[in-house]
Amino acid sequence: MSLFDGEEERFFNPEIFQVIRREVYGIGDIEILPYGFRNIPTHTEDGIPIRKLYVTNLPPKTTRTELFGVFAPYGFIKSCWLRMGDKGLNRLSTPTYAFVTFSNPEDAHKALQAPSHEKMLRGRNLRTYPADSWHQPAEDSDGKVRWRPRSDRRYYEADSNNSIEQEDCPESSTDNANAASSETDPTTSEQGSTQNGKEESENEPCYTILDILNRDCLNHIMTYVPIRDLIRSERVSKRWQEMVHEYLQTIRTFKTSWWQYVPVRLTTAVLRHVLARLTLVRLHVDHPWSALNDRTAHAIGKFCPDLEELKVVGMHTKNWNPLVYGCKRLKTLAFISCNKLTDSSLVHLVKDNSSIEHLTVANNTHVTGLFLTGLNPLKLTSLAFYNCYSLQSTLLIAAIDSLPNLTTLKLDACPVTLWRKVPCILRKLSQLEELSLCEYSSVDVCLTPQLNDDFSEAISNLKEVKSLNFSRNIYITNAVLKQVAQSCRKLISLDISSCNSRKSFPYPGVGDEGVSAVCGGCALLERLDASYLARLRDAGLAAAARLPRLRALLARGNPALSAAPFARALAACHLLEDIDVCGCDNISESIIEAAVEALETKPRKLVLRLAGTAVSEPEVCNGHNLLTVNTQDNRCNPHFRPDFVDRILEDSSDDSLIDDLLEHDDFDDYIFQDDELFLEEDDDDDDVERYYYGIQYY
Repeated sequence: MSLFDGEEERFFNPEIFQVIRREVYGIGDIEILPYGFRNIPTHTEDGIPIRKLYVTNLPPKTTRTELFGVFAPYGFIKSCWLRMGDKGLNRLSTPTYAFVTFSNPEDAHKALQAPSHEKMLRGRNLRTYPADSWHQPAEDSDGKVRWRPRSDRRYYEADSNNSIEQEDCPESSTDNANAASSETDPTTSEQGSTQNGKEESENEPCYTILDILNRDCLNHIMTYVPIRDLIRSERVSKRWQEMVHEYLQTIRTFKTSWWQYVPVRLTTAVLRHVLARLTLVRLHVDHPWSALNDRTAHAIGKFCPDLEELKVVGMHTKNWNPLVYGCKRLKTLAFISCNKLTDSSLVHLVKDNSSIEHLTVANNTHVTGLFLTGLNPLKLTSLAFYNCYSLQSTLLIAAIDSLPNLTTLKLDACPVTLWRKVPCILRKLSQLEELSLCEYSSVDVCLTPQLNDDFSEAISNLKEVKSLNFSRNIYITNAVLKQVAQSCRKLISLDISSCNSRKSFPYPGVGDEGVSAVCGGCALLERLDASYLARLRDAGLAAAARLPRLRALLARGNPALSAAPFARALAACHLLEDIDVCGCDNISESIIEAAVEALETKPRKLVLRLAGTAVSEPEVCNGHNLLTVNTQDNRCNPHFRPDFVDRILEDSSDDSLIDDLLEHDDFDDYIFQDDELFLEEDDDDDDVERYYYGIQYY
């Protein structure tokens, strides 16, 4: 078989050439060219080991990083130098040739031996040749290499007249490269290095980390660096500045609480400079020691046009109207512990053409709900109030009619008088999908049977509800849960934890009848929280086995429960993935055995939280890949347990803490031992508010 197609034509056959190439390639220091073979030496003619390679046929716009990435697989690269051509009028400078220097001659030999298809950049096969002797690093008799010092820049600036045009022929390219590199190569000869008296250590590379790591690695590293440090490091170099700007543009979430670990006071001016460099979608202004003023809202509205979520915690700003003019895409807005927030502050944020969909106000004493009346915010779908003592039920009833798209309502820890009007509110929200009425524990005002009947009747109107949260609500009874079982057929999540968690309390609360009714009527239930219920027994919780879609079952702090109802749920509920019985004293290790048997029938990942129970360190589940047993993290709150007794302020206590304080001889000195705690008369209103709210400014 001939290497050519015919004896007369003498055309090269590439298929036969590839077969011969594979067979002959392992001979040794041989490079197979299209028309023959060429030896690849390991030393120059003067006996100097070849460490530096001459590279040609570079594509336009080649960078050092790209060239480094091509030759890095063959070994450690000492330096990578790129010769750029002349820059003409309206024309960018293009690379002409490059020098790649390896620390080890063997690595350079591997790069020369590598086939051409491995040394490809942007569709071009890079041509590599050994550099001449006077370009190779000098080597002493003891084998120590003398590298050219990085501080010597004499040869880095080449005259524009020395640029050359590279030919396609390998031989002519080599000759031209040898002639041009003698004038433009940045490394000096052995004699030049001796005359200058400058030497560089072998361990000091001539490239930076920007040349080694790609953009994804650098972006991942930047996530561990505070934003303040990145901004301050922009002056390092222009290339680093561009990279930092590009990374900052990818940040979508920023919390000012991250600034608390920085020894620089966060002011509005500092926040303005940070927001100017970011393109945020979510912003949380929750810095605990901030010095932000009323101009903060202007800075957010100006520099965050793409903002979709804003959470403000502990600010004393009253005017938030600039958000309306700047943040046109704002959908989620939350004000937590903003003591100066009033209805006038919110009236422009939820006007008719507003884009707000989720509004939350928590820990406030000024908002009454008046801002919702007279408006028609069609996009508002979620409304949440927590611990708002000035909230008026009559205003909420009047505002519900103007909220046709409201699907989420949360009235948690609100005034007890509001509970009387809750049935009237629920009757107008037949499309409600999520309802939260938690933390109602006072019985002095509205604990009447008639009110409970009205609330049960209002629950029957919620045909579309999917999530109910009645945590720590003593007005929830078995009758309410029976109505939930009859009406709320689409219910997915139910939280009835701590609904009357005291054994001594005369009001019945939630027991076995209510839990059994819910488990029998709500077949779509996926999450059930029945923690801290004084009247819950094994018979009532055993009904959870009738829920085919149950995924999470929580029953913390119930001392009357055993492992039997949970074992039945594990055997019947094939989607169950999380069981939390922290603080249940009577839970034994039989629950682990039941979990192992259930996983053999229906394999899935299962987590058992058994801290605070009678289960010790489990041995049955050792080596089980699907079962996780946690006996260390106790999530049970002892104050919510049915058997909790307050030993500090009980009536039988003879050593009351209050009595000790009152009987103290110098009561005032006992409480206020430092006169500096009192404010001076010339303090302004802001200082007085800072004192009463315990805010420290640094």
